[in-house]
Order: sequence, then C-alpha cells, then structure tokens
Amino acid sequence: MQAQSTVSRPCGRLAVQLPRTPCNVFRSATTSSRAAVHPGMSRLSIVAEASEAPGAVATKNPEPSYAGAADTYAVVDIGGHQLIVEEGRWYTVNRLEAPEGSKINLGRVLALKANGKFHVGKPYLEGITVEAEILEDLKGPKVIVYKMKPKKHYRRTNGHRQPLTKFMVTKISQ
Repeated sequence: MQAQSTVSRPCGRLAVQLPRTPCNVFRSATTSSRAAVHPGMSRLSIVAEASEAPGAVATKNPEPSYAGAADTYAVVDIGGHQLIVEEGRWYTVNRLEAPEGSKINLGRVLALKANGKFHVGKPYLEGITVEAEILEDLKGPKVIVYKMKPKKHYRRTNGHRQPLTKFMVTKISQ
C-alpha cells in the first residue's frame, strides 16, 4: 500500500487538507465551497492558511460589534427605556409623538463617553443633548392573544401590533 499525499484547498479563511485520491467533488450552486466525499476519509484536517503568522490561532468569526463600541456614545432615557446611542446609527423605540422627518432633542442623557472620558449624571447630565431625526413610524410584529375557556365554547382571538418610531441620531453635543 502506498502512502497518500495531501493537497491543500482553500475554504474561506481556512485551508482544508484532502487526500490526493480520486474523490467526488460537489460544487454548491449558491456558494463556492467544496465538499469532498471519500469512503476512506474519516475526518478532514483543518489548518490555518499559510498567510497567517506561525502560532496564530485561526478564528472563523470576528468579534461581534455591539452598541457602545464606538469612541463617542451616550446613554439616553427615551420612552421609559435606556438606550446606548451613537452618531449615525438608527434605533427603534415605542411611538414618539413627532411627525416623520422632524428633528428632536433627547435631553435626558444619563451618561456620556467622549474623548476617552466617561461622564455620569445624577440623574442626568446638564448641557448635553442628543439630536435625532425621525425616519418613520411603523408597527412591530403581530402578537396573537388567544383566550379560551374549556367546555364553555368561549374562544376569543385578538391581535396587536405595537406602534414604533425609527429615528437616527445625527449629533451628540457636549
């Protein structure tokens, strides 16, 4: 029996080592990934690409981004909820009584991070406002409420869609 050599094929950010024997290779219509089927292959060896530094660990997914990861952000109290807001991002809250396209000022700022410093209000920061623009009024997903009393032929179905407002933060003034 002769020794089998392997061939390295790229698969995204990882390289997959497959035996250099005849095998069935399938190409998906939606992706360019390849899956190899070989009866003698019990598992695939996944190694980092050669372009990475030696000793580096290959990660499949990058670290997730989250609200508050930017250099400047504020914590505001709006509609009974506290939100971490950043400039240039849009948010959805319970319906605000303002027409679409209008500018609003969110004056109840609980905390602010700017220029590497973090300021906390007691309870609110004075002189700090967050300016936003109303993008649209919309409705949330439908929630079905079903009431039933067994053996009494009482069945009631009610639906509800929460009215929401989508707004974009345009400026955090200090």
